[in-house]
Amino acid sequence: MTRRFRALPPFALLVSVALVAGLAVTTAGFAAPTSAAASGATTTSTTALNSVESSILTWINRDRAARGLHPLRLDLRLSSLADTRAARMASKNTLSHTVAGGDFGPLLYSLLGVPSWSWGEDIGWTGYPYGSQAASSLYSMWKQSATHWALMMSTRMNYIGVGVAYRSSNHATWASLVFTESADHTRPVARMAGDGRSGTTISFSWSGADRPLQTHTAGLKNFDVQYRVDSGSWRVIRSGTTARSITLSGRARHHTYYLRVQARDNRGNLSGYTTSLHVSVP
Repeated sequence: MTRRFRALPPFALLVSVALVAGLAVTTAGFAAPTSAAASGATTTSTTALNSVESSILTWINRDRAARGLHPLRLDLRLSSLADTRAARMASKNTLSHTVAGGDFGPLLYSLLGVPSWSWGEDIGWTGYPYGSQAASSLYSMWKQSATHWALMMSTRMNYIGVGVAYRSSNHATWASLVFTESADHTRPVARMAGDGRSGTTISFSWSGADRPLQTHTAGLKNFDVQYRVDSGSWRVIRSGTTARSITLSGRARHHTYYLRVQARDNRGNLSGYTTSLHVSVP
């Protein structure tokens, strides 16, 4: 089933249309949903994907890559939302976006802390054994539905959450895929590249990147550079620099000099500081 609705915007100035698609399966090998009963529904961890969720995400991004699309970036906060939505359907034994919790768009800004312009959901359930068979069954169903496939292969959505719940009373696996087109909120990457010394002159180099999203990639902006001598305190010697190397001359002998960097993207997202490199001046 597919329905469209106009969602409340996260910001007063943002107007978005959310696409929501669901899948009810009656093919041989699957049981149609029955009336609600004691569920025994259990959700997965919200701190990491389990094997079913991980397999589904891997297959989505594999098929996106085959079509020249960027991978959907996993956000575990969206996975927590998807877990909750899957568990609600499992507890009611009913495949429904409304039962899952309805329109989640108005929740996204408080959840992610950034604007989202569109969002969507694929839902499904299967009676195949929990694990790899359930994952394969769910993915095959979504893949065979043009509406669901279009959402998984979206050229607009850039983040995803994957949630699964298991209903022990009828051995059914319920799933929710939550998609958003959101502002870039992924940390960029910084790496130390090398170091060197000539006499009392030392040098360091580094690199960085902002991993591309399908849409709204912020792009790498600059770096902060920290330096310390021996076991002293770290201090910033370059802030907001676009340079990727530094040369420091006239270093005192019999000391070791350490350097590390962090990257910043154009939305202000920061990487962690790199593991430091060091050079000793004998």
